[in-house]
Amino acid sequence: MSVNKKLPAVLITGCSSGHGEALAKLFIKAGYPTYASARRLESIEGLKQMGAQTLRIDVTDYSTIKIAVETIEKEHDSVGVLVNNAAIGIMSPMEIIPIEEVKRQYETNVFGLLAMTQAVLPAMRKARKGRIVNIGSSGGEFTTPSGGVYQATKYALTSMNDAMRAELEPFGIYVTMIQPGAIASKFGQNGKVLGYQDEGPYQELMLGVKKVTSVALVEGTPGTWTPERVAKVTFKAATKRKPRARYRPGFVAKALIYTRLLMPYRMWDKMYMNWMIKEGKKIKAKLNKA
Repeated sequence: MSVNKKLPAVLITGCSSGHGEALAKLFIKAGYPTYASARRLESIEGLKQMGAQTLRIDVTDYSTIKIAVETIEKEHDSVGVLVNNAAIGIMSPMEIIPIEEVKRQYETNVFGLLAMTQAVLPAMRKARKGRIVNIGSSGGEFTTPSGGVYQATKYALTSMNDAMRAELEPFGIYVTMIQPGAIASKFGQNGKVLGYQDEGPYQELMLGVKKVTSVALVEGTPGTWTPERVAKVTFKAATKRKPRARYRPGFVAKALIYTRLLMPYRMWDKMYMNWMIKEGKKIKAKLNKA
């Protein structure tokens, strides 16, 4: 693909698969100078062959962020579009989630994202233009059993996104957030579901959570979007002259967010707990018969 040097340079984190990979392909096809990044360069070799520049970025290793941003700024003066896509998700009851896993989620989803953004802002401000697109989650607006820590990181991102949007617009930098529901991708494989293997007080709950989340990540499941469909929304948000503050791709994402706003807290809790435990009991019964 030919590159249009008049277009802004695009930097995307977490491009090894799923939404990040699909989004990088759209920017490459549109002729943008596209910098795709991942923790392992070999995982994005296909994007390099398509025309992307590839960079190693582990958002928890700030030295890789510094090197990557400096590389782009030497060529283009500033990063024109930053898409903060890298994230991990770990599902677990609050009582049993190891503190190390809590820290890992925050290091990637919150601290790493902020470090990435801080690295590109000085040159963006100097250029008086730029675009930052944060990939959040519909789970940044509500909490479900076992999602307390992961969704807390997305709540944090929602807050940071709103602050950045207000603070940076006077400098010509537009900030927007994508809040999708379930995406058919390897995202679930990069995270963990804890507490379903060994018998314990949360086993039935977590067996249900594992089943429901696994099904939700399969293409064709009702309400689940493909990475390519979500990437089209993100591309629009990144290239539109003046983007909306938030995009919520898919009916399910919108329905869950607004249902949570209208439903009493304990009714919401009961709905989710009954659903997950019911599914978990079915699985446990099958396991006991085997």
